[in-house]
Amino acid sequence: MSLATLYVTTPDKSTATAIAKELLQRKIIACVNIFDPVSSMYWWEGKIEETSETVMLCKTRMRDVPRAIKAVKELHPYDVPCVTATPILKANLDYIKWVESICAEGEES
Repeated sequence: MSLATLYVTTPDKSTATAIAKELLQRKIIACVNIFDPVSSMYWWEGKIEETSETVMLCKTRMRDVPRAIKAVKELHPYDVPCVTATPILKANLDYIKWVESICAEGEES
């Protein structure tokens, strides 16, 4: 089975924490790292914006990525949240098994 890292930006740490807890409760993800703050620059409504955001790196199975994206979009305050997935090409075998076991429990709920 293959794993993925989700990259998600949020407006602040409390939003990231709330989304992360919900994804963890649903066992869509096995774990998350939260980085706060990060500097972000992006185009929005015809101009370049500069702001501080919080970044979440979530680990899950590739097969759970669509479910994770859907959940983040439901929980996120942004109109167009950044949610991207990157495959994990190599990892500690014990870690892979752990992520898979946590996310598999989410299928039972």
